[in-house]
Amino acid sequence: MKRWLSIWCLAGVMAGAGLSSCKDFLDVKPNDRFTGADYWRNANDARMGVNAAYSQLRDQYTKCIQYNFADFRPGNYDFWNKNNFRAIAQNDLRSSAITGTDGANVPRENWETWWKSIAAANLAVARIGGMNASQIGDIEKAQLIGEARFVRSYVYYCLVQNYGNVPFQFSPYEIDMKPKSDHVAILDSCIIDLRLAADALPVVYNDPTYRAVRATKGAALTLMAHMYMWQAGFDKPRAEDLNRKAAAACKEAMDLGVYKLLPYEDELIDNIFKGRSEEGIWEISMDVNYGNITGNFISQWVLHQPVIASATNVYGGLGSEITIKRDYLDILYPPGESDNRFTLWFDDPYNSVNPQSQMFLKYSSVSDPIARRYDANMIVFRYSGLLLLRAEALANTGDSDGARELLNEVRRRAQASEFVGLDGQALKDAIFLERVRELWGEGHRWFDLVRTGRVTDISQCENALSQDEFDRGAWTWPIPIAAMRKNPKITQTAYWAQ
Repeated sequence: MKRWLSIWCLAGVMAGAGLSSCKDFLDVKPNDRFTGADYWRNANDARMGVNAAYSQLRDQYTKCIQYNFADFRPGNYDFWNKNNFRAIAQNDLRSSAITGTDGANVPRENWETWWKSIAAANLAVARIGGMNASQIGDIEKAQLIGEARFVRSYVYYCLVQNYGNVPFQFSPYEIDMKPKSDHVAILDSCIIDLRLAADALPVVYNDPTYRAVRATKGAALTLMAHMYMWQAGFDKPRAEDLNRKAAAACKEAMDLGVYKLLPYEDELIDNIFKGRSEEGIWEISMDVNYGNITGNFISQWVLHQPVIASATNVYGGLGSEITIKRDYLDILYPPGESDNRFTLWFDDPYNSVNPQSQMFLKYSSVSDPIARRYDANMIVFRYSGLLLLRAEALANTGDSDGARELLNEVRRRAQASEFVGLDGQALKDAIFLERVRELWGEGHRWFDLVRTGRVTDISQCENALSQDEFDRGAWTWPIPIAAMRKNPKITQTAYWAQ
């Protein structure tokens, strides 16, 4: 019991400064009063408690390849000397090539930070809920509880995508060890929690530095929609109803009127992918001005001189560490067809002399080229992705006209040709491929392949799984051995137990 309690309450040593700046918002510091009787006495205590949950979440993203492994795992890259990424793309997740370099081994060996974030959020929901009107105003109380609900639901969503079935707990006080729960059922509980969060969260914050990096009503609705679509891929009897609910959640977020597609133009592209734009819905805050630095971000591996100092001397420093395979680029952007994304995001993709010359420029907001530091948030949910998710849900429920219009709205922004008269499976395939194009480098592709079942299709996934492998959980990461030692009720996923 003591071991299990330590897993869920580790965030009890976390607290931090107030909310006066973006730096204060996430830079929490150790404080052993966090679970003490003299804590949770005023609004500032409540703010710090919620900040601890956000902070642990960001720590998980910055210490490993969480943000981008879903881009690499399907393959379709030339990984050159990045053998750790190649092993991930070959689903060889126990390979000795997957080491601490780039934080590639963290998902396999340590999930503790996820649980610290959940523990902090669980504690915040419970303790803030017990505060009275003399300690905190009703509006701020509801908002902070909503933020904590959002963070823990988002973390569970990540755990489900990474590991499938995991232990589940919303109470900060239970100490019994728990076995794994069904991942679809976990999301059922999270969706209920997110509806409560959405009803309490603001549509926007008065402080512009909080845009997209603090939970909002739109972020909660967007997360709900993604959860519904994940469930639909695994719960076939409920699939049509879940698709309808996803479409409705997307529409509710769209109708808030605070998001829009920004022009894909050379002068504006950095603003979108630096973060906090009108297109951003939910992002992991990374601001170099406050010392938020990570080396585990896609820009490290897809850029070289003169944009940043090259990581290697390959081709005289004019080579990216990984590049998208040219045949797959031709699938995404057929030669001769106009698309501003190809023009703006790819530099020298077809160099026959230097095959590593290609650069992917989506995240090229560089603050210090020599030190290889970037000034860009990790964008989780963006408005174009929301539109395409609703398009997918509508296509799955027979509304081809509505789905096609949303698909073409995204394509018009990219100045790509529109689809006319597309219907049925062809429309569904077009929407899926559009999500691949639009969200490349944003950490969605593997999860989209898994939830739609396309991960077993060699034409969709370079290193496709067999149906038997999929059914036994080959799409997950192995449960960390350390976690099973701490909690013997947790069993290894069938595929990784072999």
